[in-house]
Amino acid sequence: MTKTDKISQKIKQARIEAALSQKELAYGLKLSDRTVSAYEKGRALPPVNTLKTISNLTHKPINYFIDEDITTQEDFDLQMKIKKIEIELLQIKKALKDHGLWH
Repeated sequence: MTKTDKISQKIKQARIEAALSQKELAYGLKLSDRTVSAYEKGRALPPVNTLKTISNLTHKPINYFIDEDITTQEDFDLQMKIKKIEIELLQIKKALKDHGLWH
């Protein structure tokens, strides 16, 4: 399980334990429920400030969400870039398969 997966699961678990729907959490974050869904599915990582707000809204300490190896905004940004690259590579692979260029 990747660090992104761990954070996304913790966001979802904290939301459920706080008895919040995705729409309610999104409203508190001033974001769309699609963004919250992307966070929970690991398609995107929230910036540290957003994670702090999630922490406040779900009454969880920030350390609940952040892996001990991700302690700075730079680490968080790097994780987000890696996740985007992984998604792009999967999309490229699918496109190559769709065109018969990947076996």
